[in-house]
Amino acid sequence: MPSQLSSVPVAGRRRAAAACGLAAVLLVAVGVLPWTGSAPTALRVLSVVVLVVAVVAGLVAWGLLTSVRADEDEARVDAAILDAVEAAGFGGCDCGVEHDPDELHITDACPSGDSCNHDCATCKLSALKG
Repeated sequence: MPSQLSSVPVAGRRRAAAACGLAAVLLVAVGVLPWTGSAPTALRVLSVVVLVVAVVAGLVAWGLLTSVRADEDEARVDAAILDAVEAAGFGGCDCGVEHDPDELHITDACPSGDSCNHDCATCKLSALKG
């Protein structure tokens, strides 16, 4: 099942993940700095807040990269399924009409208009019904 992030292009998600990762690293550096020397308590409390924000930014970057990997894996599985279907001789119909393989009827408008002579019995998908 595709996620809502799937509507965002992969390249955009990769750039966003890189930006979030870079921001997380910068925030960790800023958050750790007050703890290396003497600093007022208020500054140390603020640095803890910055470190929490850095963790959140890192998790966002991780989530974006995970969604990219999931979409790439899904694309590989889809390609493998298509290759297996074509290798088995069920290459699908290239008539331009969307079919429902369970019912073998046209589910969208015929590309030739009102005078449709498309016959699903001659379609390659009809072999799927046995």
